[in-house]
Amino acid sequence: MKLPSIDIASIALKPIITGRLQETIYSLQEALRRDKVSNLSNEGYLSKDVEQPQTVPLTIINRGTFEIEYVSAIALKLSRLTGELSANLSQTIVAQAIGARLTESIKTVGDKAVARQPLSDALWRNFTVKVVPPGWIHLQLSDLGLASWLQILTERSIRLDDHSSKNFVYENDNQLLRNSTKLFELQHTHARCCSQIYLAQQAELPSPLNPSTLSHFSPSELWAGSVLTPKPFPWLDFNQLLRFQHPAERRLIAQLVATVDTLSDAPFQPSILKAGETLSQNFINFHAACRIFAEVKTADSDLAQARLGLVLATRTVLKALLEEGLAVCAPVEL
Repeated sequence: MKLPSIDIASIALKPIITGRLQETIYSLQEALRRDKVSNLSNEGYLSKDVEQPQTVPLTIINRGTFEIEYVSAIALKLSRLTGELSANLSQTIVAQAIGARLTESIKTVGDKAVARQPLSDALWRNFTVKVVPPGWIHLQLSDLGLASWLQILTERSIRLDDHSSKNFVYENDNQLLRNSTKLFELQHTHARCCSQIYLAQQAELPSPLNPSTLSHFSPSELWAGSVLTPKPFPWLDFNQLLRFQHPAERRLIAQLVATVDTLSDAPFQPSILKAGETLSQNFINFHAACRIFAEVKTADSDLAQARLGLVLATRTVLKALLEEGLAVCAPVEL
């Protein structure tokens, strides 16, 4: 049985945050209209300026640490629409109002039973919000949330939604031919991920493969999904913090997040190819610097398994990128 698929909109962090920001702005607009605080609500500036997800400013921050953090300048953008700002609508006040509503939204989701929540809510509950003057809104995913996100990538295949698929602009054959070397590199990295999972079982390292059936399948048959049985990976240590310490691990995780965001944006193929190249290079660096077998398996089996989880997560993202984003095959062996 193949792995169940999941719509990319449910796990791409950027659209999850963007959607919450839009909901917050709409609710704030209603409050302004009721209280008649300003002419913003009367003229519809708030709703018009965030009608489309791409109009909401949101950027992921690369601090060189393990934190997955986004920052939005939506409060600054909305404040500029009014020209001269009144005291009640200063950039900081707008940001604080948005931040408070976002925090309330997170708390509301967090009070519900996890088992009954959609995956996007299960991820949203693990964000924290901080407002930085004059009007920056920072949203950071906790280690627990990031572990949950990575686990999803080991248990599901990624499905691009209908909207994304319709908006992909594919290259013609000549353009794809010019990029054939780059495409092969991505396919090679995907095949390398598959071989690493296969080798993990051969080396008797616990993996998501079913040991009792492994010997009856070739790598190709294994990666058809017929014998995959997902199990939780030990992403977190006893302090509920990510156990990864190496910079190559950090960069790979950050690029996994960025690549899934890129796929969710339904961009042109060159953007997808570029994201894939960066992910592939980060995986190669991770593979060279972070050992899974040999002494690591013996000295720290939890770390070895967690690293194996990163391999499987990378394979999941590359498969979606190749097959749906670039419309080429994702080989399990070369």
